[in-house]
Amino acid sequence: AQKHPVIVWIYGGGFTIGSSGMANYDGEGLARKGVVFVSFNYRLGVLGFMAHPELTAESPHKASGNYGFLDQVAALNWVRRNIAAFSGDADNVTIMGQSAGSMSVFSLQASSLTRGLFQRAVGMSGGPGLGPEAASLANAEQLGVRYQKALKAATLAELRQLPADRILAIQNACAAGACGDAFLARPIVDGYFLSQAALELFKAGRQRDVPLLVGFTRDESWNELLTARTREQFHDISLRLYGDRSEEFLRLYAPSDDGAVKDVAADAVRDGGMASAMRAWARAQRRTGKSRVYMYVYSHGHPYAPGITFSDLDPATAGAYHASEIPFFLETLDALNLFRATRAWRDDDRRLSDEMSDCIVKFARTGDPATTQVPWPAYEPTDERIVEFGDSIRVATLDTARMNFMSSAHMQFSVGAPALQRRAD
Repeated sequence: AQKHPVIVWIYGGGFTIGSSGMANYDGEGLARKGVVFVSFNYRLGVLGFMAHPELTAESPHKASGNYGFLDQVAALNWVRRNIAAFSGDADNVTIMGQSAGSMSVFSLQASSLTRGLFQRAVGMSGGPGLGPEAASLANAEQLGVRYQKALKAATLAELRQLPADRILAIQNACAAGACGDAFLARPIVDGYFLSQAALELFKAGRQRDVPLLVGFTRDESWNELLTARTREQFHDISLRLYGDRSEEFLRLYAPSDDGAVKDVAADAVRDGGMASAMRAWARAQRRTGKSRVYMYVYSHGHPYAPGITFSDLDPATAGAYHASEIPFFLETLDALNLFRATRAWRDDDRRLSDEMSDCIVKFARTGDPATTQVPWPAYEPTDERIVEFGDSIRVATLDTARMNFMSSAHMQFSVGAPALQRRAD
């Protein structure tokens, strides 16, 4: 019997929300193109990422906290053992994730526990330098103790007796700042799943050296520059954000007049936010690995149904927002409308989705996403060509001077608009 390439999907949601059962993640479109599509749930929030000294003490690995990641490793081991029964090729597995799912792919690529479990990796809008850095085990354990106190549990045994809704209520309170500046759900350098922070493991050449495809969307990053409407406001905000490097910044990002401010600000925020994170991952792989890397930017806006409104999105300004590329790569345009017809998809949307999903299937099959429709050069630190999936598909080039400045400036960016920050990945 023919063996098919396997794609294992890892959902996002800031390590606190999400599910493999969302309509947007339906695997039928890719399966019709000849891959075996696998998705699974992993533990989230406190239940997925809480470290604690007592949990560490009782662990045979003297580690605690990365339970969500260990669920992902367990799923990959299950695929390794069983996927042949579903006509899948256990020796041709691609892991693919978006947002926190992409940060998971980055972590899985760095972990020694995943040796031999996958042969390719796809990361969409989530990588190094976004969100809190990996925590040390000691710091993560102290945060766990703080959670224990917030839950008024004297011992680990008492914690285990608590109903899940109590634990989740405290998690939400802590996320809103009730436990200090705690951020719980993140990778932990526990000495077991991660022996060092993932980027350090890449720098040492200890990552799984597999073909890698990474990218970002045009309009998903946010910082204060996007509020500027005049050159003067742009200049003032730049001074505040970049301090003694603002002169350098303003040489690279110089709006010619007030009318150009919006576009230049959007470029700066994109370059310094998700583009920098995904580029750092691509460069880390190319520096110490032999396998090829491919990059993309997604810039196509969704066509919204007339009169449609959302609680967390303004159709007029959303553009290519965080997660907007998922239904195109996974070929789930119709699934996105399953419960509420929010998009008025056109033929050109369907064509773009067909071509983007073809690239993913080709990458899963061969490790090279280029198709007859989409020429896709490999990314190199010395030749920063990437593919842009917009109203048309073209090969674009990252601006190396701008990107080098941004990667050295280490600015703080968030994902989505400020009102969404609590929900951002």
